Amino acid sequence: MSGELLEVKGLHVRFGAVSVLEDVSFAIRPGEIVGLVGESGSGKSTIARAVLRLIPIASGSVEFLGSNLHSLGSGELRRARRDLQIVFQDPLASLNPRMSIGDALAEPLRIHEPQLTARERESRVSGMLERVGLSGDILRRYPHEFSGGQCQRIGIARAMMPSPKLLVCDEPVSSLDVSIQGQIVNLLADLQRDTGAAVLFISHNLAVVRHLSRRVLVIYRGRVVESAGCDELFARPVHPYTRELLAAVPHLSAPPRRIAAPAGDSTGLAPGAGGCPFHPRCAFAQAACQRGVPPLAQVRPGHLAACHRWRELV
Repeated sequence: MSGELLEVKGLHVRFGAVSVLEDVSFAIRPGEIVGLVGESGSGKSTIARAVLRLIPIASGSVEFLGSNLHSLGSGELRRARRDLQIVFQDPLASLNPRMSIGDALAEPLRIHEPQLTARERESRVSGMLERVGLSGDILRRYPHEFSGGQCQRIGIARAMMPSPKLLVCDEPVSSLDVSIQGQIVNLLADLQRDTGAAVLFISHNLAVVRHLSRRVLVIYRGRVVESAGCDELFARPVHPYTRELLAAVPHLSAPPRRIAAPAGDSTGLAPGAGGCPFHPRCAFAQAACQRGVPPLAQVRPGHLAACHRWRELV
């Protein structure tokens, strides 16, 4: 497979009169792990749901394998969902409490591979449970009998049952104990390596994103403000918001810090309806930043940033 697996173009999402995503565009190649980072309320989960057509969009398109998901009929969408799976933030809430683990994992097979016998389905389910580090003898037990980390392993197993081409992970470790988070991240990395599935990994935890991802998108108030390869982004961030995110990561050797404004710059600009959405809290903001939203510009090959002053900040 060549070209783009997923291509999001000019995506806008509104909840009533409130715009929550504005002109979001990005692509994911087959087998690629892309991290999506931003603070709470920035629109990360909305992107996940829009990509999977779990919520309506106002405009734009989400193309998967060349087809616009938001224009597919019900039958076509049902077939496409086999290749598009999601792991949710709350592992227990994402599982049906009235459905046994065996039935929950067998459900995708009943839908997408109805030719399988009951014995074949059970064998596939048991094999997947063992693959995610759980015993195959839990088939008749229920979600409430398991810990959060175990439930997340079950949720991952369920998502991987139909062998998807794209796995969307929406804050999959944020509700788990720190001691468990690393295990789940390593499990996802192993499954991705073994299956070749592409992954959109959504998180506010920059350390986890850096460990897992090959490319990173940074979102602020519903807009992608920077995009680069993982090593490039962490070594040479350009957008002031990205710099703030990285500066706020705790280090044992130094306390968190904020980026200082260059001498002579005007800061503390009043919020406005137009302009760069980050300018009210940007240490580098000038009056010009209130006049028009900056487009994503190429800083270096494969590195994009939406900042009026990016040439001065590289």
